Amino acid sequence: VLEASGNAFAVATRLRGIGREVEILDSHRAGKVGKVYCANDRVDAVKIARIYLSALSPIVWQPDQKTLERREVFSAYQAVVKESTRAQQQLRSMLNEHCVRLQKGFRLCHPNAIMRLLALREWTPARKMLLQQLHGSLLAARARRTLLRRHMAQEIVAEEALLRLTRLCGINLITLYGVVAAVGEVRRFTHSKKLVAYLGLNPSVSQSGNFEGSGALRRHGRGALRALLIQSGKRLLEVTNPLQKWGLAVAARRGRNKAAVAVARKLCVAVWHVMQGHLIGAIDRLDTLHTKLHKLATELGLPAIKNQGYESKEAFVQKKLYVLRSYA
Repeated sequence: VLEASGNAFAVATRLRGIGREVEILDSHRAGKVGKVYCANDRVDAVKIARIYLSALSPIVWQPDQKTLERREVFSAYQAVVKESTRAQQQLRSMLNEHCVRLQKGFRLCHPNAIMRLLALREWTPARKMLLQQLHGSLLAARARRTLLRRHMAQEIVAEEALLRLTRLCGINLITLYGVVAAVGEVRRFTHSKKLVAYLGLNPSVSQSGNFEGSGALRRHGRGALRALLIQSGKRLLEVTNPLQKWGLAVAARRGRNKAAVAVARKLCVAVWHVMQGHLIGAIDRLDTLHTKLHKLATELGLPAIKNQGYESKEAFVQKKLYVLRSYA
């Protein structure tokens, strides 16, 4: 029995390779149990054994190698997005310090942007070096971000079970890949409510005596995916889709923020049904699905599409549309 840590899954794989049965405990729960004044290997081993036998901490699901790889890719994408945003803000901050105002539509991530920035005013050699470093960091982060998005798109196109999720309204490339990476084997969620709780979209419950009610979200579950789904919920309240009418009715009673969370929860339930192979009602419109597949083709790039046997992006889109419409 192990407590979840950075290398717990790798250690579990090696132990299973020599015939051991491995269970991994939730570190958040297990870390709350123990003596504050004494911590060594022997005491911790006894503590973990007692936690496991008393069921004070839930057992963590051990993902397969493909799911682990997808989680690493999604985590790398989140990190490179933060790095890209940080580099862009640092560059803008330096320009603002020297009273440099950029024209509307100026793209800092363009390769030739540094030449235009250097021509805006006289820079000292040291400041030129700083500008070039910041711009180089921004271009490098954007390049890694593009490669990761292309890898995600290739995996989604390669598996029809993943491509089928694009039929849902509000599901884009990053949200789709993040949900698939987090969920892994969907059969472990016997009901859609369990997936909703896993992503932290269920309200908290407060009961005492005759009082019974529900409260706000308690920031449990996977925060990054919850944020993506709530962003999708806010967007679905603004555009025409199967969930807009219901979401606006909730917004009229409870406010737009709570309505966005409610729409995100509906979307999470639809994702569970699609991954289980069930019929769904939150299917996107045909024109929106066409646009979504065209964006997916852009992420792949024309050379990759031609390597798959398609003459153009439109041929790729039409073929995938036919495949998606053939599902029940």
